[in-house]
Amino acid sequence: MIYKRTYFIAIVLLMSGLCCALAQKNNTVRKKVSVQEVDIRKFGAVGDSVTINTKAVQKAIDYCAQKGGGAVLIAGGVYSSGAIFLKSNVELKITKGAKLRGVAGLEHYPVLKNTRVAGIEMDWPSAFINAINADNVHISGEGTIDGSGYYWWQDYWIKRDSLKRTVLPDLIDWYVPRPRLILFDKVSNAGISGLKLMNSGFWTVHICYSKSIELLDLNIYNPVLDEGKKAASTDGIDLDSSRDILVRNCTISVDDDCIAVKSGRGSDGLRINIPTENVVIEDCLFQKGHGGVSMGTETAGGVRNILIRNCRADGNNAAIKFKPRPGRGGVIENITHEGWDIRNGDVAIDYALRKVTGEDYIDEWQKIKVPFENATPKYRNITIRNVTAANMKKAITFLGWPLAHAENIVLQDVSIQAQEAGSFEYVDNLLLKNVNVESKGKALEFFNVVNLKR
Repeated sequence: MIYKRTYFIAIVLLMSGLCCALAQKNNTVRKKVSVQEVDIRKFGAVGDSVTINTKAVQKAIDYCAQKGGGAVLIAGGVYSSGAIFLKSNVELKITKGAKLRGVAGLEHYPVLKNTRVAGIEMDWPSAFINAINADNVHISGEGTIDGSGYYWWQDYWIKRDSLKRTVLPDLIDWYVPRPRLILFDKVSNAGISGLKLMNSGFWTVHICYSKSIELLDLNIYNPVLDEGKKAASTDGIDLDSSRDILVRNCTISVDDDCIAVKSGRGSDGLRINIPTENVVIEDCLFQKGHGGVSMGTETAGGVRNILIRNCRADGNNAAIKFKPRPGRGGVIENITHEGWDIRNGDVAIDYALRKVTGEDYIDEWQKIKVPFENATPKYRNITIRNVTAANMKKAITFLGWPLAHAENIVLQDVSIQAQEAGSFEYVDNLLLKNVNVESKGKALEFFNVVNLKR
């Protein structure tokens, strides 16, 4: 018992130290480039919302890259375009009142070979704005990037209805190719700041296989309730097998997860085996969405050293969300949530593992067998502290499974007002310190919890 108590103290101290280390590590330094600034209108672009400006915008980007770097300016209108590709040392600047808008038709989004989509590498349409194998790339300004996602959403919902009898819900995304809004793939020392990002056809900002990235002061919006404009699988930010990332002061309202932390799915994610690590998410507001900050569902490469602090959620389904899925693999560890203010949601803290049978797992998409030990995700060393939540339907749902327990979970200084208290199930080493749940029904319940400390 002395060992277990000491272990808990070590976990709390570890996570406290992690907060400071991550805050220091995620001060990415922006490199200096040429001060030249070129206006896309000098390359033939017309901001009338009708003219397709793909070639003009790309010419401006290529010109800056050839000159050693600089800024490509988008100002004074609505500029429609197909996919564009940023280069090293180039900044794309959209000024206040200006808009860069995606056009309809997949012919405007060339297919990328072996790009990762929902955890698996495959051929898929390019994003609207792409940076691939680039360094020191930035997208900034006070303007808007609009993906015109409504060109693809209706088709998705129609196909989802027709396929749901024969295709698992987790697979339907792959049957409806459509562009992401922004893709950073193998990018370093880069950032996106200040902009409004809206109406993505698929995921909005996808950071994949990248490092030293800053996402600052973004307003991300994909409609959820507008009649005829319901977005489809439009995560706000996906951090995918990437490291050393800072997300700060972003407001996100989408139809799926606001921020999702991922690292590949099943056998393909295990093959690549790149974790997402050293991430700070702070001072953000999460509105509509399945989750505020979600860990999962693709976790095969592992997720570690993640700090979420001083964030707010209002109307989000599950602000603090963990999405373990059998078959997805990986170790998810050293996760700290602190300083949350949560209002008007379904569940404040949500961890729900689907049924685990103990059998080897067969990939849903690739049909490759993965041994049970490798396929089953392991969640451990999770600290949640300084959290207040009010007007919730349920306070806490923390449900492991007999063959896949969550391990080393600490809740400290947590106060939640909810209709239902909720429960913990199949957790090894659970510390609750100054945790108060106010509900009309039963108090918090505990089932198959090993070493509970209160």
